[in-house]
Amino acid sequence: MKIPFFLISLFFISAAFDVRAQIFYSTHSDFDATGSSRSVAKKDVPEPSDEYTPPEPYEELVSGKIRERIGPNAAVVLAQPQEVRCYGIARKSPKKRGPTIDGYAHTGNCGALNEVGLQEVQQKLLQESSFDINVTKIASCIVTPRLALRFKQDIDFVDVILSGGSCPGVFFLYGGETKEFAAGPIKEWLDTFINAVSNDLEPVGSEEEPKEEEKRVFVKRPDSDKKDEAAETSEPAAPPAPKRWGRQFN
Repeated sequence: MKIPFFLISLFFISAAFDVRAQIFYSTHSDFDATGSSRSVAKKDVPEPSDEYTPPEPYEELVSGKIRERIGPNAAVVLAQPQEVRCYGIARKSPKKRGPTIDGYAHTGNCGALNEVGLQEVQQKLLQESSFDINVTKIASCIVTPRLALRFKQDIDFVDVILSGGSCPGVFFLYGGETKEFAAGPIKEWLDTFINAVSNDLEPVGSEEEPKEEEKRVFVKRPDSDKKDEAAETSEPAAPPAPKRWGRQFN
């Protein structure tokens, strides 16, 4: 018995995602002691034959008009990433210094997508039906970037910037170029996803606070040194001999 599509959609939205449990690895556990990460399983592709030539894997996942705008190289990375990392971002104040991602302030980390999360994100962000595809520049409203998803394949990567609220948009950054997509058709999904993930961000610099002793710049000297210090200051000390650098000439 086929399950209606709207029930499937309702499941993903109502799951609202227990994000950490369902679509993200732990921020730390996805790397082993050697620094390598767990790879996302690739989808099976039919074996080629004389009668059937299967499309490239990225052609199955990335819709035609999206593929045309972002380019085939970016499409390959988005379709078959080895890892997808997630970061919280915000508009950067020019008066504040701090870490950035693609020019936005880096506000936190949300781990790496697992296979379930990857499939959900690909189904939403790589299909023409998710966007007002004829809008190539979002000029009618001000976008508010909240999350960045970094799709990595070897040393190559594509960053996908997500904005929700009153100005839903998705931006694909690759090779120094940015392609904008107005995301009105998936506004509800974007808001649910962004809010769920943002509530579970691990803030930047959230490591264990240093101990009180480690915070001190100067360490107080013991009282026993005070007498010696007084004796040393009773007579003015002779000025140190001037330092000379290089050869000396008479």
